[in-house]
Amino acid sequence: MHKLLFTISILITYSFYGQEDYSSFYFEDSQPSNVSSIFEIQDSYLGSYYKQNDSLVRVIIEKDSIYTEFGILFIISQEELKKNKSITIENSLVHGIQPNRGIPFKIIEDTIYAVLIQQDLLFKPDSNHILKQQKNNYFLNSKNEKGYFSTTLLSLQSDTLMLKEIDHLEVFNLLQKIKIFKEVEQNNIKTYIANPTQNELNIFIREQGFSDLIKYHL
Repeated sequence: MHKLLFTISILITYSFYGQEDYSSFYFEDSQPSNVSSIFEIQDSYLGSYYKQNDSLVRVIIEKDSIYTEFGILFIISQEELKKNKSITIENSLVHGIQPNRGIPFKIIEDTIYAVLIQQDLLFKPDSNHILKQQKNNYFLNSKNEKGYFSTTLLSLQSDTLMLKEIDHLEVFNLLQKIKIFKEVEQNNIKTYIANPTQNELNIFIREQGFSDLIKYHL
C-alpha cells in the first residue's frame, strides 16, 4: 500500500545541522519576560486555518489550545485490495487502515484514494508552556529540560494566521545585538541563549528576527 504523508512542521526547538556543526537557540526566560502569562486566546483568533499551498494541513485554534491537523493519503490498487484481506470496503468506508473504524475514500480509475485525518496538540498553556500576549502578537513559549524557552510568534492579519519561528543562524547578527547573549557548549554541541530586554525584543521582532514564517488562511 502506497502512503503519502502530509505533515506540518511547527518546531518547538530551534536547531540547525551543518556540515560540521550542530547548534540550537533558546531564550533564558519566557518572552516577553516582563509580561504576565495568560491562559486563553481571544475569540477573534478561534477557528480552523488551512496551510498556504497545502489544504491537507491546518491549524485549529480553540480558546485554551492549538492543534495541528493533517491528512495521510492512502493509495490502494484493486490488485492490492484483493491480496490484502485486512483491508475491506463496507458501508462506503475503507476498513483496516485505522483501528476500529472506517475512513472515507474515493475511487478514480479503479484506484482507491483514502484520507486519514490525524490531529496533534501543538500548544496548550501549562507550567511548561507559557502563553503571553503583547499588542498583536501571542508568544508561545515552551520550556525544555534545561529550563530554557523556545518561542513562536502567533499573529492574525485579516483572515491570515501567521506562525513565526527563529532560524538562529539566519538571524545570528540580530541575536548578537542582544546584550545578554551567551554560548554554552556541551559534548561539542553549541547552545546559544539570549535574555533580551523589552526594548531589545521589540527591535528583534521589528527587524524580522522571527524570520521563519508559515501562513494559514480561513
